Amino acid sequence: MRPDRPPVETDADLAEAIDVIADRFDGRLGVLLGLSRGPDALDVLHRRNADEAFVAASTIKLPVLYALYEEYDGRLDALAEPRPIAAENRVGGSGIFHLLDDPTPSLEDLARATIAISDNAATNQLIDELGAERIEAAASRLGMADTRLRRKMMATLEGHDFEPLGEQPDGEPANVTTPADCARFFADIVHESTLSPAAYDRLRVPLDEQKDASLFARYLPYGTPIAHKTGGLPTAALDAGVVRADDGGTPPLVFTAFATQAENGGDAGDAVAAVGDAAFERFTALRRERGD
Repeated sequence: MRPDRPPVETDADLAEAIDVIADRFDGRLGVLLGLSRGPDALDVLHRRNADEAFVAASTIKLPVLYALYEEYDGRLDALAEPRPIAAENRVGGSGIFHLLDDPTPSLEDLARATIAISDNAATNQLIDELGAERIEAAASRLGMADTRLRRKMMATLEGHDFEPLGEQPDGEPANVTTPADCARFFADIVHESTLSPAAYDRLRVPLDEQKDASLFARYLPYGTPIAHKTGGLPTAALDAGVVRADDGGTPPLVFTAFATQAENGGDAGDAVAAVGDAAFERFTALRRERGD
């Protein structure tokens, strides 16, 4: 059910709406919302715990995607090369490749499945292809300095026990990121500041086709231009991306909404969806103010 709340016309209204969401949510909320005017220029509408580390869930797949296109920029045709998925990487959870008898996708197939359907087997194969150190280094170059990849997907579930990809701080999740880091990723996508135009054209495809609309996008009008990546755990729901104005007149809305440490993932998903609803109403008000 769509949240019942006062109208969100101003930044103060937005802050009040998100305060209410945070008060009703039994876990931890991280939010960064802003209009992206440049790769490092964000007109912040609201931020909450934006620089703090959160369990990444499937948002860790964003730097994997970026690292692949950074590595192959200038030789993008090589992404058509086949990469069979190793048996040990064919973990379950989200995705489809683990259900197929003999999948032999291309590198670009793996990238698109990693994001569009959050395929865990595809992600693990790309981690082997690139190496965790290279992925973290690419994330750092992009400005995602607090993002850490230290475990493959489904690492300790379904009988799998992958070796750690690097040192894991005691008592902390293996894979972490921050709302600010994910916002930086999408600001780079908007402004094409680090890769070639051809690389961005291909990198954006699975972000535009991301199939999970249950979180930030839940209450957005059908057809709203959005590119994003969701993530989920039994006690968490995460979404990060960018919403564009239909006519391009208003700078795009870059968003990150993380709800973690909940009693159940459904409550976390509802919190993220409520943030999306309030944020989009403020974005719509800004477009009216600018005459878009």
